[in-house]
Amino acid sequence: MSDVLEAVPPSETATQQVSLDFRLTVLGSGSSGNCSLVSSQDTHLLIDAGFSGKETCKRLEARGFDPSHLTAILVTHEHSDHVKSVHTLSRKFGIPIFSTQGTFNVALREKKFADWYELFPGRSVQLGTMCVHPISLPHDAVDPIGFRIECGERTLGHITDFGYASGLVTESLKGCDTLLIEANHDLEMLKEGPYPWSLKQRIAGRLGHLSNESMLNMLPDILHDDVKHLVLAHLSDSNNDRRLLTLQMKRALRRLGLEKIPFTLAEQNEPLRTLDI
Repeated sequence: MSDVLEAVPPSETATQQVSLDFRLTVLGSGSSGNCSLVSSQDTHLLIDAGFSGKETCKRLEARGFDPSHLTAILVTHEHSDHVKSVHTLSRKFGIPIFSTQGTFNVALREKKFADWYELFPGRSVQLGTMCVHPISLPHDAVDPIGFRIECGERTLGHITDFGYASGLVTESLKGCDTLLIEANHDLEMLKEGPYPWSLKQRIAGRLGHLSNESMLNMLPDILHDDVKHLVLAHLSDSNNDRRLLTLQMKRALRRLGLEKIPFTLAEQNEPLRTLDI
């Protein structure tokens, strides 16, 4: 991770700041669309754009943000609930797109957009005030990634759409101040639910989505006393129970002696409040 490509250099005023403001706004997360805004000073990164361009702009503006001020769009993988309006926003506002080559080939090559830069898992890129570390993920996409983003002395781990907690994923999330991780489904609800068996196998497989149970098993390895926020994301509408998950989280944090850590369940239909990382 020491190999850093400076794609967007920080402004002179930003580099003079010892303690930078660093914020996360989850604009929406779930099976129908995923999008987050990560901001610091004059650097504003959109992670995925799984809603329509109009809806994405509406949600940004609802949180007081002008979409034309975006610095870049980071794309995790090619599935439609993550890339629906990536090219549209890029073209409309002149925003560069950053993704792996594999994601570009299947999601963007035939689209019109402003500009594109390749991301390499394990190779960091400097985007303004933030250093972005792409992380390879086990998911049924061509070359999916998540992100560890550093700004000053603060770190955000932003990882969804992975079937199991690989050693790389777990190590990448250690020491983060704020975490956004997947809690897609309850295993029993998925098993007894309406989906066809083939889809159930895909979701529960090692290249599928992280279950509540697997997420809870990760917590001892990635949480620490100084975690400021934990956001649970990409919850399934059909195979999850928000009330049950909330109870499970409270029990898990209590067992770990970390009940003071605030956690939030991301919403599909509206943005969360902005969090200081």
